[in-house]
Amino acid sequence: MTDVSMSALGGADVADAGDTLTRETKIAIAVLFASTFTVILNEMMMAVALPRVMVDLGITAATAQWLTTGYMLTMAVVIPTTGFLSERFRMRVVFTLAMSLFVAGTLIAMAAPGFSVLLVGRIVQAIGTAIATPLAFTAVTALVPPSHAGRMMALLTVSVSTAPAFGPALAGAILTVAHWKWLFITILPIALIALIVGNWMIRVPSTPRKTKVDLLSVMLSAIGFSGMVYGLAGFGEGAESHAPVSPLTSLVIGMAFVGLFAARQLRLQKSDRALLDMRPFAVRSFWVSALLAVFFMTAATGMMILMPVILQSSYGLTPLQTGLFMLPGGLTITVTSIVVGKVYDRLGPRPLMVAGALIDGVGLWLLSTLEPGTPIPLLLATYMFIIVGQAFLWTPTFAASLGAMDKHLLPHGSAIMNTIQQLAGAAGIAIAFSIMTATSAGLIAGGEAVAPAMARGAQLYYLVGFGMVVIALLVALMMPKTAASSGARVLVH
Repeated sequence: MTDVSMSALGGADVADAGDTLTRETKIAIAVLFASTFTVILNEMMMAVALPRVMVDLGITAATAQWLTTGYMLTMAVVIPTTGFLSERFRMRVVFTLAMSLFVAGTLIAMAAPGFSVLLVGRIVQAIGTAIATPLAFTAVTALVPPSHAGRMMALLTVSVSTAPAFGPALAGAILTVAHWKWLFITILPIALIALIVGNWMIRVPSTPRKTKVDLLSVMLSAIGFSGMVYGLAGFGEGAESHAPVSPLTSLVIGMAFVGLFAARQLRLQKSDRALLDMRPFAVRSFWVSALLAVFFMTAATGMMILMPVILQSSYGLTPLQTGLFMLPGGLTITVTSIVVGKVYDRLGPRPLMVAGALIDGVGLWLLSTLEPGTPIPLLLATYMFIIVGQAFLWTPTFAASLGAMDKHLLPHGSAIMNTIQQLAGAAGIAIAFSIMTATSAGLIAGGEAVAPAMARGAQLYYLVGFGMVVIALLVALMMPKTAASSGARVLVH
């Protein structure tokens, strides 16, 4: 065995040298935060614009959904390769590549004369997003000392988790007064500034590892993860799906190829050549955090996706009112995450994970009891309560999972956690819409009106989400009482 202690990412010296962050480190982190918020904000805004895009381009819902499904598929294919990219190239190079692709995709989408070009723009955007998001988590963990890890990860969590709340509100406001292309026009200058400043100011020393990409691993990863996301998305579309391959077939094939991919990585990592190294799973705090993420992220995504649908279909809110309803959630998770980050640095992950699962679970159970006719303020208060629980879970989950990684394994751990987030998101959407569709269809067949039938279908999903969070609570109790120290060494066999 050999002991690996490589500084695969720039900033290892900064993180280990003391508790003071240098000016360059602060600028690098700020740019990464802004970039992450921008790319995820863009991802969430498009869903609100789909009805307008369908009318403007004369396409069906089955065609339009590819603007979101294609985005998810691309993310699922690219994210597993980001561990290799972050090891092979300097942070500044990877960041510049990610944001250049995102800017290029935004320009293509902004100028798109029809659906095909718009889809190409979305796919190019998704490639940039898939590289930028894991890079941010990897860089923050590598750049900051352990005493600042919770606070910095909390701020990054704000970037990731508030964008879904602000996205619908911003999109609703823009669409009220302007064409849907203004969604891209609005995002473009922010992305350009992040690209220019990041390319100019990220000057962190690093030691890239000269390794060759394993093309078979890339192929297995692409087929496996895209097959799983495609299958889950097909289940979410339900009866309206016109997919040439059945969701179940796609899901089974995807799972088989992911299994082959994992087996190949286990073999390649013995010679330190894995595209996505599996050794992070040897660390208890990582695999517990990863398992926790599967359950709470699935429940959270399903709830976040269903909420705007039910608000409009069952409570009669307009798209703008729906966006404004969800906006306080973004502010709440911002404030709560900052508090959680400070507490994390003193208490570690376990107490926060347990508290978050309890709050989230109680909130989802309460939400499952609320029916159409419930006063909007009471519905909003319940939603905000759930958001607080999620804020307690996001920061400890990512901080604990990556804080124990050797610098060499940080990019791989980040890629794994972000892949889990994508798969859990797709699963959450699929489960939520499948339950709501099946339940409401049965109630409508029995004579109930559409609006209350959909609301009752959503209630059943919230109850299922409550069950997922209960499992997440049990997983949280398995977390070590204190987090593993940053920079722990991992043996290479």
